[in-house]
Amino acid sequence: MAGEPGIYSAAAIEPASGRRWLLNPQVLRSASLIKIFILAEAFRRIVRGELDPEEAVAIPAAEIVGGAGALEFAAPGTVRTWRQLLEAMIVESDNTATNMVIGRLGMASVNAMAAALGCTATALNRKMMDFAAAAAGQENYTTPAEVAAVLAKLYRGECVSPAADAAMVAILHRQEDRCKLPLLLPAAARVACKSGELEGAEHDAGIVYGERCDYVLAVMSDNLPDEERGRGVIARLSRTVYDWFHNNIPE
Repeated sequence: MAGEPGIYSAAAIEPASGRRWLLNPQVLRSASLIKIFILAEAFRRIVRGELDPEEAVAIPAAEIVGGAGALEFAAPGTVRTWRQLLEAMIVESDNTATNMVIGRLGMASVNAMAAALGCTATALNRKMMDFAAAAAGQENYTTPAEVAAVLAKLYRGECVSPAADAAMVAILHRQEDRCKLPLLLPAAARVACKSGELEGAEHDAGIVYGERCDYVLAVMSDNLPDEERGRGVIARLSRTVYDWFHNNIPE
């Protein structure tokens, strides 16, 4: 973004027309955007009968971490179903739930799913809040273009299956963080999104169901000296993209 400190990278897709827009393509630290890929692999397993979403599991003390989500304060041995953990992973961005799901699926399977979706720059290399691993170079990565491509597949029902994709979009609609992509959009717009943040980085990506057209937008940033300012930049960019799509609808 011109005049803004830090790195900004974005991608937008209009599924109906195929129109695409890219800004400063970059491979960046994924933060919680990686949870979209974890969700997709989990639903692939559910559809194949390899993961029972209603199976109840106890959360061991070793998996309880902070950063986001109510399970940070759960007592060891707290029981949740896999469905509840998947929902918490997205709706609250719960890192304990995410680590439980990663442990069940395996990082290699999540990365294989990303590759199968054509996302060759996306990589899950560590669990959430594992800063020692991150310091050792085991970071999670993705790009706005790859996140946007997966969200477009979800919109079209082409990611796992039409029913599974609709279920995932319904979960994304419930995400509690609304301070970036949705913030400045008209009240009539609905946004199914997943945000993320790390020190110096602010992201948000989602499907925008607008008043006259629908589109996908993914915005990532890094090297931000002021995260609050970064959130504002994303919100303003989101409104700019909304207005552009709505003012340039193909005949």
